[in-house]
Amino acid sequence: MKITTVVTAFGLSVTCGAASAQTIEMIVPFSAGGGTDTVARVFEPGFSEALGKTVVIRNVDGASGTIGAAATADASGDGSTVGYIPIGPLAIQPSLRQTSYSADDFDYICQTTSTPVFLLEKKDSDMDSVEDWIAKGKDGRIVYGSSGPGTIPHIAMAAFASEAGLNAVHLPFKGTGPAMNAMAGGEIDLFVDTATVLENNDVKALAVFAPERLEAYPDIPTMKELGHDLEFSVWQGLVAPKGIPEEALAAYSEACRKAIDTDRFKELAKSTNTGIAYRGPEEFAAFVKKDAERNREILKQAGLVK
Repeated sequence: MKITTVVTAFGLSVTCGAASAQTIEMIVPFSAGGGTDTVARVFEPGFSEALGKTVVIRNVDGASGTIGAAATADASGDGSTVGYIPIGPLAIQPSLRQTSYSADDFDYICQTTSTPVFLLEKKDSDMDSVEDWIAKGKDGRIVYGSSGPGTIPHIAMAAFASEAGLNAVHLPFKGTGPAMNAMAGGEIDLFVDTATVLENNDVKALAVFAPERLEAYPDIPTMKELGHDLEFSVWQGLVAPKGIPEEALAAYSEACRKAIDTDRFKELAKSTNTGIAYRGPEEFAAFVKKDAERNREILKQAGLVK
């Protein structure tokens, strides 16, 4: 009897030890060194430590993040694979292109960041307010740029133009850099992007698409203050293939919460003007579904989807 008990306990110990030593693959759907990858690599050490497991990042880029998102959705649901994925592949691209996955093909672990975007113009512009641009957009025409069709800069500006009744023309570019050059040359009037773009280019912000004024920019009004109930941000989060065990989902969510509370992650967020925002599994899943539906409707109005 004693021998059986010892063997059983030893077997259980070995099983638990193997489980705790399991390596988790974290898929990042963009290339190494990019914005999403940079945040993921600062997030990963805290997540690994809180979980007590080894986490290895694998970059699977291409097709605006949809290849990496598909690889995450198609992976085993045993908890050995997760994806650190931003808004585009989860809540925009499935409306713009035929993807092998939808937002329903993931279990949502946690949201980690949410960075509001600003309405930007040239720093030397003689237009002083959002109201000035609305007046121009009703009496004449304005041209706004984006870093590509279906990006948050495009969606936020399209929503504003529609809500305010502006005669606005969208001019897409292959990235933010070319768009900033076009703004400097007077080719576009307005642009929408994060504080990083605001700080690193010769532009000024007229408003922020946030629920309240930002601590770092107390003098910049929100769009809501100006009569336009519009909120847009670039967010990121951790997901897993559908069907992850409930105990793993709970453990991963708690480890995620601890990871974004580390000094290292907070320092990165501060230095890059990235907003930290935690949502647990149920709240994050509901948020993604709602955001995807809203973005699809905006894209419909913009004539990009049927």
